[in-house]
Formats: sequence, C-alpha cells, structure tokens
Amino acid sequence: MDENYFKLLKEYYPSKAAIKDELITLNAKLYLPKGTEYFFSDVHGEAPAFLQLLKSASGNIREKTSIHFGETLLKEEQDKLCELIYNPKEVLHDMEMNGELTEDYLTITIHRLISLFRFVSTKYAKSYVKKKFGYLFTDIVDELLYTNDSEFNKKQYYDKLVENIIRYDNAQDFIVTITTLIQRISVDKLHVVGDIYDRGPSPQIIMDELLTFPNVDIQWGNHDIEWMGAAAGNKALVAACIANAISYNNFDMLEDGYGINLRPLYEFAIITYKDDPCELFMPRIFDKNLYDNISSEIAAKMFKAISIIRYKLDGKLLERNPDFNMEDRNFLKIIDFENKTYKGASLKDGHFPTVDPKDPLKLTTSEEAVIDALALDFKRGVKLNRHIEFLYEHGAIYKIENGSLLFHGCIPLNEDGTFMDVEIWGKNYSGKALFDKFDEIARSAYYNNDQASLDIVWYLFYGKQSPLFGKSQFSYFENIFIEEEELRKEIYNPYYKLSNQEEIVDMILDEFGVTATRRRIVNGHVPVKTKKGELPVKAKGKLYVIDGGIAKPYHAKTGISGYTLVFNSHAVSLAEHNNYESITDEVSSYRPNIKEIEVLHPRMLIKDTDEGKDIRQRIEVLEELLEKYDNL
Repeated sequence: MDENYFKLLKEYYPSKAAIKDELITLNAKLYLPKGTEYFFSDVHGEAPAFLQLLKSASGNIREKTSIHFGETLLKEEQDKLCELIYNPKEVLHDMEMNGELTEDYLTITIHRLISLFRFVSTKYAKSYVKKKFGYLFTDIVDELLYTNDSEFNKKQYYDKLVENIIRYDNAQDFIVTITTLIQRISVDKLHVVGDIYDRGPSPQIIMDELLTFPNVDIQWGNHDIEWMGAAAGNKALVAACIANAISYNNFDMLEDGYGINLRPLYEFAIITYKDDPCELFMPRIFDKNLYDNISSEIAAKMFKAISIIRYKLDGKLLERNPDFNMEDRNFLKIIDFENKTYKGASLKDGHFPTVDPKDPLKLTTSEEAVIDALALDFKRGVKLNRHIEFLYEHGAIYKIENGSLLFHGCIPLNEDGTFMDVEIWGKNYSGKALFDKFDEIARSAYYNNDQASLDIVWYLFYGKQSPLFGKSQFSYFENIFIEEEELRKEIYNPYYKLSNQEEIVDMILDEFGVTATRRRIVNGHVPVKTKKGELPVKAKGKLYVIDGGIAKPYHAKTGISGYTLVFNSHAVSLAEHNNYESITDEVSSYRPNIKEIEVLHPRMLIKDTDEGKDIRQRIEVLEELLEKYDNL
C-alpha cells in the first residue's frame, strides 16, 4: 500500500497506543452476535400497519418482553408496557388526561424500560448502543444502562437518578427517549424490497419515518421508480402517479401530503366530462380522506380525464422509442373509433371528447395546461423531492448483503432458463450487467434530466422486459375498457416459474457474485396467495418471496396481511401477519406466526458477516500502520 496513504492515516492516530486500542476493540467486536436484519416488501402506502410492525419489530419486542418479564409481570402488565413502547406519546397523553401519571407509575415504568433496554441491547457493543442515544439524556441513559445497581451505594445513585428525572418534570420525555431506543436497537438493519408507493393512502408518512431510521436501504420497486421518474420530469409518469392515486381515492396524500394542486385537473374534468357519468372510473375506496373529501362521482371524472392524458403521453413516448417493441400498448392508436372497438373487442366506454381520431395522441390545449401544472408541482415539491432524493441515496435496483441478494421483481429469463438479452440503446445486456445499466440510467434521469433516460425510467415501470415489472403487459387500459379476459391477461416472465428450481436460483446467485455459504434471493412484487396454498419460501429455502399483501387491496387475494423476513444471529425466520386489524389495533399483544427457515449453528457472529469482512480489512491496515508507525 502507498506510503503516503499511511502518512495520512497516521494523522488520525496520535500514538501507537491509540492504534492498539482500536485494534483490541475491533478484534473483540468480531465475536459479537450479528445484528438483526428486517426485510419488508410491497408496503404500498399502508403506513399504520408498516409503522406498527416497525415499532414492534414485527412482534419481536413483545416476545422479548415476555421472556424478560415472564415470571415477574402479568400478561396484562406486559401488554401495557409494550403499548407504551410502540406509541409512547399517545399513551402518555391519554394517561395524563385520565390523571394516571402518578409518581409511582413513572418510577416503576422507567425502571422497567431501562431493564428491558438492557436485555434487548445485551448482544451489542457498548459503543454501538451509545450511537443510538441521540442527543437527549445521553449521560443519564449511559449511567442507568451500565450502572451495577446490585451494589448498595450504586443502587442509591441509580434510584436518585430516576427520582430526579421525575422531580424535574422530565419523565415523559425520558420515557419517549427510552422507548425509541428499544425500538431502534431491536431492528439493527432495515431492508425495504420495493414498492413503498401507490394503492395505500400514506406513502409519504412511511418515507418520513424512513428518513429518521439510522440504518436502512431500499431496493426500488416499479411503483417507486414511477414516482422517481415523475419527480425527474417524465410527464407520462406524472399522469400515471396521479391516475393511480385517484383510482384508490388517495387525495389527501396528493394535496395535503405532497402539496400537489389538483384544482386544474378538477376544473378541467367537471367541464369536459360534465354529462359523462364515468362509471368505469369509480375509485376503489379502502380509506377515507380527512382533508380532501372528493365525491366518488367527481373523482371518477378526474380519473378519466387524467387517464386519457396518460394514454396520449404513453403513446407519444412509445412512438419516439420504437426499440421498446411495445407498439401493442399504444392504446389510442389501436382503437377503432368508428366501431368503438379495441383489438376486435367492444369498448365498454366509447366517449372520448378530447381525442381526435385522426390524431389521437395530440393533447388539447386544456390537457397540456393540466399536465404542465401537475408536472411543475412534482418538480418543485419540497417534501416529495426530499423523499425521492432519499430513495436515490439509500436505494438501488439490487443489493447484496450477508448472503442475501435483494431485488424487487425478477431477473429476466428465457424459457430455457438462460438470461434474457435486453437491448438498451443498441447494445444487449443481461443478468447483473442489465441491473447495473438500468441503475445507472435511473440515476442519470434524475440528476442529468436527459430525455432518453427519462423514457427508460418509464420502461422500468411497466416494460415487458423490465426487471422491476417482468410481465407481458400492464393492463391498466384493458382492465377499465375491455371485458374479454384474454386481452386483459398479464403473462409473467419465465423467472417467476423457473425460480422455484434450486439450480436456477444458484445460477442467479453465481451471476451476482454471492459467494456466502448460506445464500438466498429475497424479492417481492408478486403477492403470495397463501389461501390458495402458495408458499413464500421456494427453491429449497433459497428464494423468499415476501410480498404477502400488506396493502388492503390484496387481502382478498392473499388471505393474509403480509410477511416480514427476520435474519438474526440464530436463524432466518419468516413472520406471517394474518390479520390487518390485529397489526394496527392490538399492537400491545400482537405476535405473528413465526417460522424458522434457516437455523444457524453455530450462532452467526459479526466475523461471519459482510461487516466482519470490512473490520478484518481495517485490522490488516491498522496492523500494517502499527508496524510502519515509527518510520513514517
């Protein structure tokens, strides 16, 4: 290694003793248990369920509470303690209103929370735990956590600390701090395997939470890339985002959440479709709006108006990208307006007042004004762009960590199981190279704002060879206008069938250079229909499909309310969440069905992880620095 590098490195270590101190710490850290990784997928804007699962560590905090206090606290007391941990501000507020925040309660509760915090953090190094402290009560938490209160004098000191927290009216803030620490120490690393956006009512709340989470990564889903492309300036994707949101009645998210002004669309829709009932465009309502309570009849007109704009913009994009080979998705060019048919099938709605059959892709002046206003709001929205920047900074199309290959959708494969070649700008890519190229283009679209890259982002959303989508078509037109099932059919890429085979999964893991002894693929995108007997674990335990349908629109299809994959030092386990209401309403006693899939013997230590590899490399450099120190 270059001597100048060691000279620079020496500036960080004032003495050989400082190097030895760090070497002792790093070598010891290798023998601590690995932290717990949590994997979520396809949360689709369902903030209440996602946040409760995150706060409860998918029920694990309740399990830890039972283990720690099993012989000293009744079940009801354990439930109340967990309810406080999950929602401290709300619980404390209600108790204060009811006159229940007595000095005795506060004293006992602080002692219990400190005891539980000690228990859940015991496998981590003190330095790591202290990094979670934040800036409030740092020294006090440190003393309470690491003071041996079994000694008489220390116990008095410990008790006085708690007494003075209450005396100086800091008890509620202190409890909020400790409960947050318990939450954060219970989820060491969070992986979100795509699709934070669309369908559910509040993806912006999920993103706000992720912004505060200390250790998170995101593998982009097709619905995430849709919003990323819209924020980057792709007007076809702006129309898609608005259409998808209105179709699920998510007006609060658009206007109150992200400050997108729907007034121009509203006024255009009620004038243009005044006498059109737009019955095929009635929104699917799973949640009520609090601030923008638009009637279903008006919402339907707005949905139809933005959908026609979307079809026009999609068609224009396809015409300037013939290499996408998606001419069959240029809906308005395929419609026979005279006979009101599409690919030979009768249209259920043939009223297109803004479409000129001679030039069907041409936007009217009013339509241009509507989409320009919406695109401007996407471009300048402060919160939206903060969230999109976070997706770019903490996200990618795929990630490899601790033997897990994470991606949202699929690896495009041919029927014979070989990697499919996908042409991008005249050059073919497949496998890992395809993922790397799409990742590069997605970043260029946002940071360089070039049109060619923006169009590729559209393709990533619903192109037939997109690894984020991977189906023959996205039937967003046919599902509204066409009755014939054959025209609405979405045929999956062979990956979804072939990935049940262990040898196919091994081929993919080899392609991506995943060399761990225990290795696996984790992805989502396609809901697992548990009630039909489908299983989330495939290919002899090497593939985990963790889209279990946390989003309400999927509950009827899947029969459950999602999965969480948990990877700790003892096992890789799958938590199955059976009931949405039990996640969001009965959080204090909630425990999912947990099945250990990979049991780890011996227990996995940091030395066995990717972090361990980094630490060993650091140790090698420091040992070399120590050897050269006197001669630098």
